[in-house]
Amino acid sequence: MEFQDANEALKIELKLRYKFRLILDETWSFGVLGRTGRGITEHQNVDAAEVDMIIGSLAGALCAGGGFCAGSDEIVEHQRISASAYTFSAALPAMLATTASEVLSMLQTSPEMLTPVRENIKTLWAQLDPRSDWVHCTSSPDNPIMILAFKPEIIASKKLSRVDQEQLFQEVVDEVREDSCHSETRC
Repeated sequence: MEFQDANEALKIELKLRYKFRLILDETWSFGVLGRTGRGITEHQNVDAAEVDMIIGSLAGALCAGGGFCAGSDEIVEHQRISASAYTFSAALPAMLATTASEVLSMLQTSPEMLTPVRENIKTLWAQLDPRSDWVHCTSSPDNPIMILAFKPEIIASKKLSRVDQEQLFQEVVDEVREDSCHSETRC
């Protein structure tokens, strides 16, 4: 499930109607979206208990490592015992566990710390998305991860294949990296 255009309330309704399990990957929203950074469920005022399984990484916004799986006792027990990660993983180092725990505490007690992040996201959106002749952002304006795509008219007029598009984006990445390296060496 991708964040863009994610309407969790609608997915909950469909889950109940068609009796399927809803697994929500909060890797890129946990620690950033919602008033206290609890992710997409908090951001969209959806009861997290309505989602069968919420999974995510502690390596992104929490600057730690490892991941998490939250759900009912039955779901968590199944994952804990049956998942291959239980067999092939090591415990999270104490320093990373403490880091994750401390960041969660900070988000709970000082949710205003997310305000500058949100302002930066809005600024970047305002500078990039509407002003670019070539690309548009396909992710939600609240998402800190900006997924860029070439505008359909550019793809059509330049006859860009998928490989061409990937190559152009890679050239941009390479140029940005090179510029970053040059500016770092001048510092």
